[in-house]
Amino acid sequence: MTIHNLKKVIAIGIFVFFSFLGFSNSVFAQEHLEELETYKGKVLESVVVDCDDISGESEFICVKYSVEILDGDRKNDSVETLISAVNSEADFFKKGKIVYLSLYSSEELGDQWNIESYSREGQLLSLLLIFVVLILLVTGFRGIKAVLGLVLSFIVIYFVAIPNINSTLNGNILPIAILTVFLLLIASTFVTYGFNRKSLIAFISSILGVMFIFCVGFVVVKALDISGTGEESAVMLYDTISKSFSLSSIYLLGIVIGALGVLDDVTIGQVSSMMEIYQTDSSLTSKVLYRKAMNIGKDHIASMINTLFIAYAGSSFTLVILLAANNPNFRILINTEFLVEEIVRTLVASICLILVVPVTTYISSIVLVKMKNL
Repeated sequence: MTIHNLKKVIAIGIFVFFSFLGFSNSVFAQEHLEELETYKGKVLESVVVDCDDISGESEFICVKYSVEILDGDRKNDSVETLISAVNSEADFFKKGKIVYLSLYSSEELGDQWNIESYSREGQLLSLLLIFVVLILLVTGFRGIKAVLGLVLSFIVIYFVAIPNINSTLNGNILPIAILTVFLLLIASTFVTYGFNRKSLIAFISSILGVMFIFCVGFVVVKALDISGTGEESAVMLYDTISKSFSLSSIYLLGIVIGALGVLDDVTIGQVSSMMEIYQTDSSLTSKVLYRKAMNIGKDHIASMINTLFIAYAGSSFTLVILLAANNPNFRILINTEFLVEEIVRTLVASICLILVVPVTTYISSIVLVKMKNL
């Protein structure tokens, strides 16, 4: 085994070790939270029923479903679901489609079935395979490492961070946040790019960037009295998990995680550009190399800030339209909790990206010129 491969194995080993620690701590939480049984089923029939028991609002349509269970101890059974209120017939679960159902059983109410969602994992897997194949065709072996980094990032967020946050009873998510960010940075730098000078500089710069984001975000969240309740899902989380749960902390962690991908792109891109410049002319001084690289960094900053804004705006476009339709007054609209959260999310991440580019450039100029044998 070469030294280069050994370094990659060590980096992945560190990642797996800390992931295991986080995962083992979340096992109890998962068992504790799983109160509902889940089954896969096939929709046999949908029946429109009277809505009076659910809502007096005439614009809703109420429907209940007959579903055949396809797995588990109730396989081949036909069950009826609870009544659901929807906006139109287009929102009905379609006959013949495969769905997931939840079952809640109690002595008072008996079995209560409810359709949770369509079964879409097959289509999602096909889309994922197309994505992976295209990456491999275009980027070759480097794409394999990128896919591995993506898989590890998915594991960290959905099997380490989220279960551990759900199990936090005292509302203190700082240890989980630190572990999550650390593992995500390992996945996006050392696993993807190997353990070398470029990834080491990017990792250090990204750590500093995360510190910038956290500090700036903490001050802004406190100054603007952001509660983290701008989204309906946040309120539902608050009611579901714990009344002592800090939604503003979750919101701040969301800003950090959301900016990590762009932060990694900026640091790696900046270091790679500087290495190419220095390899072309190794007689450059640190000061000259810094100045040349910052010309590239300025363009990088401009493009990334616009990327952040468009990404956040696109992800919440429907809700913004809804808010504007309900309250067209711009001054009131811009001060609603949801829009304030989105604005702060964009600006905090952008401020820290602006700060991290000169820091990354400075560190790189020192390492490349004055520490050639590192």
